[in-house]
Amino acid sequence: MESPTVTPEGTAFPPDLERLGVVAGAKIDIRDLDAMGRRHNFHVFLYFEEDLARDSTLREDLQEYGDVPDLERPFVNLNAFLQYAAEQDPLFTGRLDELPLVIEVMAYGELTTEEGKIAPYVKGLMPFLDELTMEDAQTAS
Repeated sequence: MESPTVTPEGTAFPPDLERLGVVAGAKIDIRDLDAMGRRHNFHVFLYFEEDLARDSTLREDLQEYGDVPDLERPFVNLNAFLQYAAEQDPLFTGRLDELPLVIEVMAYGELTTEEGKIAPYVKGLMPFLDELTMEDAQTAS
């Protein structure tokens, strides 16, 4: 897994991400965020707990949950999440057309990978089920 962050995590985003609309507080469809991450070479980490997403850094969380399997943590890499969801529910991707998952962008930082390369990342908050409304679905389109 990744080692501690290189650039401190914060709400300042590089200009190339800002031009894409990837800024703190932005709400972006999970599929669009995945496509942007792949196209512009940044990782996305999804958080399931709002307090943890707001009050800690990815560095702290990777250290604290280092012994916990990836899919059992209160945060997960977006690619792992999408792969797991599709394996558990073959109709998952199609369901996103009906009710998109809109991720709130929280922060930006950089990680050093096991290969010693610096990899930018974006931290996002998963919506809570009671917040998923048709308004969210319309906003995401």
